[in-house]
Amino acid sequence: MGLDIALIHPPFGKGDVRKLDICSPPLGLAYIGAFLRQSDHRVSVIDAEIERLNKAQILDRVNKADLVGITTTAPTYNSAIELTNLIKQSNTNATVVLGGPQATFLDHECLERSAADAVVRGEGERTMLDIATSLESGTLQDVEGITVREGETIVRNPDRKLIDDLDDIPFPARDLLHMEKYSPANSTGVISSRGCPFKCIFCASSKLYDKKFRSRSAHNVYEEVAQLVGQGYSNVTMLDDNFILNKERAFKFADLVEKNNLKFEWSCTGRVDFIDEDLLCRLHEVGCNGLFFGVESASNDTLKLIKKGFTTDQITNAFDVLKNYDFPTTASFMIGLPGDDPVKVADTINLAKQINPDFAMFSVTTPYPGTELYDNIDDYDLEITIDDWTKFTLTKPVVRTSALSTADLHRWFLRAYFHFYVRASYLRRAVAKKQMGFVLSPIKNTIADAFRGAIAQHSI
Repeated sequence: MGLDIALIHPPFGKGDVRKLDICSPPLGLAYIGAFLRQSDHRVSVIDAEIERLNKAQILDRVNKADLVGITTTAPTYNSAIELTNLIKQSNTNATVVLGGPQATFLDHECLERSAADAVVRGEGERTMLDIATSLESGTLQDVEGITVREGETIVRNPDRKLIDDLDDIPFPARDLLHMEKYSPANSTGVISSRGCPFKCIFCASSKLYDKKFRSRSAHNVYEEVAQLVGQGYSNVTMLDDNFILNKERAFKFADLVEKNNLKFEWSCTGRVDFIDEDLLCRLHEVGCNGLFFGVESASNDTLKLIKKGFTTDQITNAFDVLKNYDFPTTASFMIGLPGDDPVKVADTINLAKQINPDFAMFSVTTPYPGTELYDNIDDYDLEITIDDWTKFTLTKPVVRTSALSTADLHRWFLRAYFHFYVRASYLRRAVAKKQMGFVLSPIKNTIADAFRGAIAQHSI
C-alpha cells in the first residue's frame, strides 16, 4: 500500500543565513522523494524555510505521516532537533528520522538530544526506502546506514554501500517543491556527481561519500538539463565539487548540448590545477558563462597545511589563462585558516585583487562536523569559541587563532569585501559588464553586518 512520507527542510530561524537570502531548493530531499515514489510511497517535501512556515503549520502538514525525515546542516541543527521533538509529541504514530551532514557526523548526539527514532548516515535514497519497507514489515534493527534507538541503547548499524551507478537514481522530484519561490528566477541547480577525491581539511564531502568520486554519465546529465530547459529554466548551475574533474565527461556533455541545439546558460565549478584551454573553449561554445574556483589563501604554507593540493603559482597562472576567455569567474577565499595572522590575511586579500575575478567570496573559517579540521582542531592552531550551531554560517567568526581573535576575524572579513569591491578599477568593470547588482549585494550584507555588530556591542 505504501506509506505517507514527509521530508522536511527545517527553518533557519532569524540568523545570518536568512539575512543572506539563501534560498536554494533542497535537492537532496527531492532526490529521496523521487526514489521513494518509485516504490509507490506517497511523498511530500516541506521546505519550511522558503515557505516561511511556523511550527504549528509544519505540525499540521505532518499530522498523518507514517514516516518523517528531517535534514540537518549546522545552521538548522537546533531547529531540526526542536522540530523532531514536537512532531513526536503531536503525531505519536510517526517514525521520525534525522539525516544530512550534521546528523551523519553527530548521530549519537542527535539521538541523545532528540526523540528521533533513528539517524540516516550519508547517502539517503536507499536507506530511506529500506526504512519505509522495514516499517511496513517489522523493525529498523537490520537497516544498514542508520544509527537507531533500541530501548535505552543507541546502536550504530553497519554502513550502507554507496550507490555504484548514479544514473539509477531518478531526477530530483522538483514538482514536490515550490520552485517558483526560489531565486534567481528561471534558474536551478543540477548535481551531476557526488564526492571528491581531494582532502581539504575544511570540507566534509570526502568523508561523507567515503572518499569516493562518482559521476553521472554525460547523457544522464544532459537529459536532466534538457528537461529543465523544456520546463522554462534558462540558467543552470552545476553544483558539483568539481564539474571539470572528469574532462572526458565534460566534453561529451558539451557535444550533446551542441548536437541537440539546446540553448541555455550555465556555470560550473573547477580547480585551478585542472585548467584545460581546449575544454574552456568547448564549454564556452555551448553556453557556459561562469566558473567557480576555491582559492582560499595566498600562502603556500597554508595551502599545504589545509591540503588544498595546489600552489599560488597555479592560482595566478589559472587566472591569467582565464582572462583570455569571456568567462565570468568567482573565487572563494577563507579568513582565519590555521596559521593565519594579519600579514597572511592581508596577502590573501591582495591576491584576490591581483587575480581579479568577477566576483570574490570571502568566508570565515568554520570547522564543520565531518571535517578533519573539526575532528583534529587542537592540531591546527584553532579554538572554537561559540557552541551555538546557528552561528556556523561562514559569515560569523566561531573560532580564533593564536594571532587573531574573533573580533579581529570579523574586522578582516568586512575589510576583505570592501577592499575587493570598492575599487575604482573594479567598479568601472562592473558597470561595463552590467554586474552592479551582484556587486551591491555583498556590500549591502557586510554593511548590515557591521551595523548589527556595533548595535550588539552597545546592547551587552
